[in-house]
This record gives sequence, C-alpha cells and structure tokens, in this order.
Amino acid sequence: MKTYGQYCPVAKAAEILGDRWTLLIVRDLLFGPVGFNELARGLPGISRSVLSDRLRHLERLGLTEWAGTGYQLTGPGRHLTPVVRVLGDWAARWILEDPSQAELDPDLLILWISRHVAVDALPPRKAVVDFRLSGPRPGRLWLVVEPAGASICHADPGLDPATYVHVVGEVAALYRVYMGRHDLAEELATGGLVLAGDPELVRAFPTWFTWSNFSPTVREARAAA
Repeated sequence: MKTYGQYCPVAKAAEILGDRWTLLIVRDLLFGPVGFNELARGLPGISRSVLSDRLRHLERLGLTEWAGTGYQLTGPGRHLTPVVRVLGDWAARWILEDPSQAELDPDLLILWISRHVAVDALPPRKAVVDFRLSGPRPGRLWLVVEPAGASICHADPGLDPATYVHVVGEVAALYRVYMGRHDLAEELATGGLVLAGDPELVRAFPTWFTWSNFSPTVREARAAA
C-alpha cells in the first residue's frame, strides 16, 4: 500500500480509504452483513479479485470481519458511519446533478431501494412491486416486500396478481425520486412514472420506501436554490 509519508490523521485515513472501491465497500457494509456476491452486485465494474483484495485489506486493518452470513464492519469500521454520511451529504448538497446516461443502472437502483424499505408501513401480507423501467439500459425486476423485509427477483415470483403494484416509466425518473431530486408525486404528475394495480396498494405505495439517506439533503439544496 502506498503511503503519503505524512504523520497526519487525514493522510492516514486517505491511505486506508482512498483506494478505488474501498469507500463504496464500506458504504454497502453499513447496511449490515453482506455476502460476497451481493457486494459484487452492488459494485458493478469491480472484479472479483479486486473485491477480494479490498476486503482482505479492510480485514487486516480490523475494520471488517466475516460474520457467518456475510462480511460486516467491526466497531472501528462502524465508526465510519458519520464519515460516509458527511461525505455523501456534502456531495448531495454541492455537487450532485441528474444521473448521466452511464449511471442509469436499473439493477443497482432496485438493490438500493430494497435497502430502504419502511417496514412499519408495509401491508401485512406479501406484496410485489413490478418495476418496468425504460432507458439506455432497460430493466424489469420484481421486489417482494413484507414486514420481514424485501427481496429482489429477476423473474416474476408468481404471487397473487392482486398483490402487485406496477411501476412503469423511465429509470432516470425513479433515480430522481430515490435521490430526492423530485418527489414521487411530481414524476407521477408529469408521466415520468406510472403506478398501476390494486387501488389500495397503489395509494399506500408512496409510504413503503424511505428512499436514499441523502434525499433529505438533496431536497434541502433544491429548496434553497
């Protein structure tokens, strides 16, 4: 590992977290134990060998450990939570714009959405969100939500059609909602997204997700602009 040769806490932190992918691995591990394959899915573009190398690096430093069901942050690793949050809030307030065409990844977006389920607002029985997203990389995925959490399906899970909410529209529009650049109501009003299905479930759908942790900062920046 290259060093800056400086006896400075900022330099030491940059040596640990400054390699490509390392900070994003820490970001994903903030959601709890995550298996190797799920980590790889959440980091499109990383090779499995680089992911293994970065995990070994963090483990040697005592920031991560294997928890039986996946990798997790140790106590010192979890203390990076406010660091990641401050960095994200800074970028959300001052830098973030609409996603570029290359960033419109429906698989990654649905993975992120699955981590922000408002469990207390979900219906008492399983429901299915059928995402049909258009864009430079069209995608169709199903998210099964229930009080125990959410799971992503790459094929129709085949549950009762009455339990489905269909979300149809542009992947860019859903990104804007997830990141707080637009409210869901705005995208529905302009036709960027359309909801269909059982009327009761459709009405409840906006309460099922908390969206990105950084969406409140994005909304504040938007209101102040």
